[in-house]
Amino acid sequence: MPEQINISEFVVLTNEDLSSPATSSFHTKMSDCRNTVSTMEECLEMENAAFQKMKKLIKAIHTSGLTYVENKEQYIEVLENLGNGHVNQDNNEIFPGFLNLAVFTREVTALFKNLVQSLSSIMTFPLENVLKSELRDSRLELKKNMEKSLKDYDIKLGKVEKERKERAKQLGLIRVEGSDGAEDTEREKRVFQLQMCEYLLKIQELKVRQGPELLKSLITYFDSQLSFFREGLKAAENLAPFIEKLTSSMYKASNCSISFCFPAL
Repeated sequence: MPEQINISEFVVLTNEDLSSPATSSFHTKMSDCRNTVSTMEECLEMENAAFQKMKKLIKAIHTSGLTYVENKEQYIEVLENLGNGHVNQDNNEIFPGFLNLAVFTREVTALFKNLVQSLSSIMTFPLENVLKSELRDSRLELKKNMEKSLKDYDIKLGKVEKERKERAKQLGLIRVEGSDGAEDTEREKRVFQLQMCEYLLKIQELKVRQGPELLKSLITYFDSQLSFFREGLKAAENLAPFIEKLTSSMYKASNCSISFCFPAL
């Protein structure tokens, strides 16, 4: 795996190079910087694809969720019609049974609709904020500038080394003592360091949006889910005593029907 350099190491090496260019080893890490940027770009593109998929799935969940709510509302109307159809019948247990279950279902369906809408409203903006094209464009522009400055450095260093070899050849020497090219490439190196810093700052900005800010939105949606389950459980617990009573009544009514149809001999 190609050697890389982390941000902290880059900052330390750059500060050392600024303080003492003659003893600095920054120039030996230039290729590591290039490898680091390539790796970062691969990770960012993978993350961008994941965020695009998340946005698409949230939209699908929102659409299918609202369709589910519409079907549930029709189902509630059926329950209400069944309950109203037994109003004038002798069995007074049937009427409140259908209607109370309709009320419960309507309440839970409203909670679910609110949950689905919360997912869309909470997550859509932060995802769009992460996926803004101008962010990607500005990042790629900084990457382009950084790569150009690195190329300029390599060209200048190659030119310096070529001139040194020519001088050595003219003087009949095997090698020329003196600078390794660091002083002659000082300007190009400084430009590269500046461009690399600007690129890394943009990466950190993106990481904040993709990390803490997006996670904060997910936590907000978790709170919405928690509220959905709590309110749903509360509605179920409120209905539970009635359901227990209804179940007992239906059981007795069933036994009476059997006794009526098959009286004891």
